[in-house]
Amino acid sequence: MGVTPSSQLRSRRVHYGHPEVVPMLEELLVDAQSALLVSVAIVTLFGACEFLHRKMSVRVELTRKLSHVGAGVIVMSFPWVITSAWTVAALSVSFGGLLYAGKVTGMLSSVHSVERKTSGAYYYPVAVLGTFWLAEGDPLLFCVPIAVMALADTAAALVGQRLGINSYKVYDNERTLEGSLGFFILALPVIILGLALNGAPGWPVMLAVAVIAAIMATATESISVRGADNLFIPYTCFLVLDRAMRLGVEDLTGWAEGMLIGLALVAVSYRPAALTPTGGITVFLVTTLAWALGGAIWLLPMLTFFLLYIATAPRMGRIRTDLDEVFPTAAGSMIVVLAFGHSGDPGLFVPYLATLTASGAIALGRMAQRRSWPTIPLALSGALTPLIPMMAYKYEIPIVALGVATAAGYATFLSLASSQFTGRRMVASLVAGAVAWVAV
Repeated sequence: MGVTPSSQLRSRRVHYGHPEVVPMLEELLVDAQSALLVSVAIVTLFGACEFLHRKMSVRVELTRKLSHVGAGVIVMSFPWVITSAWTVAALSVSFGGLLYAGKVTGMLSSVHSVERKTSGAYYYPVAVLGTFWLAEGDPLLFCVPIAVMALADTAAALVGQRLGINSYKVYDNERTLEGSLGFFILALPVIILGLALNGAPGWPVMLAVAVIAAIMATATESISVRGADNLFIPYTCFLVLDRAMRLGVEDLTGWAEGMLIGLALVAVSYRPAALTPTGGITVFLVTTLAWALGGAIWLLPMLTFFLLYIATAPRMGRIRTDLDEVFPTAAGSMIVVLAFGHSGDPGLFVPYLATLTASGAIALGRMAQRRSWPTIPLALSGALTPLIPMMAYKYEIPIVALGVATAAGYATFLSLASSQFTGRRMVASLVAGAVAWVAV
């Protein structure tokens, strides 16, 4: 029994070759009433947090977390009270504007008066909108990712602040092993509870889904900086749950295999690649996603590119390979992998190869410039390296399209090289992928 989710209400409406039986005006009216109630609840929550911070001298870290958890609990009502993603978009924009106004005027000091640099408050409404849109109103796929973000992320922060001893650096922030463990310990039962209330899958599969989702969300949280975990945690959790519900046990096998391969790769390459903890976690995530979403044919070019990096990295006085080195190099390729995971379009494979050939050309081109070696031959060698596994697979490689795409990506990187933009390698690889998509 229970209240019927809005997504099921929509699916039950009868079509007779005419507009929906329930008038659109009625939908908008119901949504408007619900949106008003949600707005009142959120404003009341912010008001209570302001009172606690200003009048009761409660620390901003606690009031910020209270608003984080409270907002999560409120928005988890969306699948039952809101029918349209446009309503969620309007609410998200409104509260994003409210948060910005509170920052500028100083009226939301209970949220914004933290010493560290973070944009997590602004990412929060974006995450709610994105998760609702992806979940299409499904209570499991919306509520569980939001609950993990709201509850487990808060647990990680509180445990890290109170019990954290073993710290590791993430850009200009710090995480603790104890905080990450606290995240996992709370995320796991939250996911199990959501799956149990949903009624599927059965218990052994349910536990496997929960463990995989919790591990992936924990790894994502551990390398997210400046509040970006509010975006990445719910998306990662949604991705695992969505594929598990649609594809079943076979997909879980891919996730498990990917994590084992990722762990093995990090263990083998940790010293040769001079990985930091966050660099190693990033390699683990990239490997897992490539294998779980694409299989061996998608992982091998990425793996070959990683081996190219290890082989060409300087041995003496080397700076350790941190998140800021691994993530920009792999981000463009992973965006294409994720697009494939959602769409299943095999036509994305050539653009994926183009992101890697462009990254390979950039990597060896940079090395050639640093050492005053011939740039073009090395850049060409870097571009060809990720294609070696495809040649072994006897995959028909569109050389002309990849060549044009790689040149476009490399040219984009050079045009951005003099700027302070930190994402130029990601942008360059995505330009290469876009050109390959058009060319093919």
